[in-house]
Amino acid sequence: MTGPDRPALMHVTLPGARLRYGEKIERLYQEYPQDLVEVGSATYGEFGPEIDLPSRDPWGSLWVRHTDEHKGQVTHHPLADFQAIDDYQPPDTATDELIEQIAERIETNAGERYTLADGDTLWQRMYYLHGFQSINEDMLVDPQQCARLRDVILEVILRRLHRLAALDGLDGVHFRDDWGTQQALLIGPQLWRDFFKPAYARMFQIVRDARKHVWFHSDGVIEEIIPDLIEIGVEVINPQCNCMTRETLSSLIAGKVCLLGDLDRQWTLPRGTPDDVRQAVRADVDTYARSNGGLIQRGEVAGDVPLENVEAMLDEMWHYRTAADG
Repeated sequence: MTGPDRPALMHVTLPGARLRYGEKIERLYQEYPQDLVEVGSATYGEFGPEIDLPSRDPWGSLWVRHTDEHKGQVTHHPLADFQAIDDYQPPDTATDELIEQIAERIETNAGERYTLADGDTLWQRMYYLHGFQSINEDMLVDPQQCARLRDVILEVILRRLHRLAALDGLDGVHFRDDWGTQQALLIGPQLWRDFFKPAYARMFQIVRDARKHVWFHSDGVIEEIIPDLIEIGVEVINPQCNCMTRETLSSLIAGKVCLLGDLDRQWTLPRGTPDDVRQAVRADVDTYARSNGGLIQRGEVAGDVPLENVEAMLDEMWHYRTAADG
């Protein structure tokens, strides 16, 4: 068994940066191409077509955004009243049309780039449907109804995963649930293990059985549940790295899983100098890029990131990306 020969490179850009820089940032991406391609989202509507213009996602949640930098906020929760579950019709995120579109994108990139499909969100979908404050309260005061809502969402996700698992040429499936604030988990770790870990295990097992990779994204301080995520099958983890020390995160994942990097997007990328950005890239490579684990280099570019910092990040990442080529 061999490890990775070099850190891979992945792009991620918020709409605000594309609006601010347009063709300039696209030219940078052409100069420093990524090694991965996302081939199919499970949803839409979170980024509405225009500022202050409401848009509805496939689950019926109504979104409004007030900036080009971030996705919107849910202004209508279709399952704010748990009784509405009785008549609720969840969407099908694995229709023939959607799966065919994903298959076409996979074929287009076959053999050239790693292909990654969206497995959707479980926890976040719960509060999109029921409300953030309400779901946090009801996890304690009405856990049975919360479990009922969880399972409605889970069945939709499982159907999608079974169909994704059958696609030839798909390399991985990514899941996304923000579990941490910048101080701690949103809920107690034992409640997380009792209520969510078994559901995630079912989701991840479908992907693993199909010999595809399980990716998981979560912002915030999540160090308490990283070992659990690894235990149930996560192979590529994308935490908000600057919320935890490099030493802490490395001790949890080294030699166990690959890290999808997250260059500090609160301070270094928007406020640092190009040299600060290069130093941060080097520190990540020194800490996480190893033959028995691996690093996928990534930095989220928002509209507040100076273009010279974007170029410094990509150029430094590209140095390590191509170092193995001699």
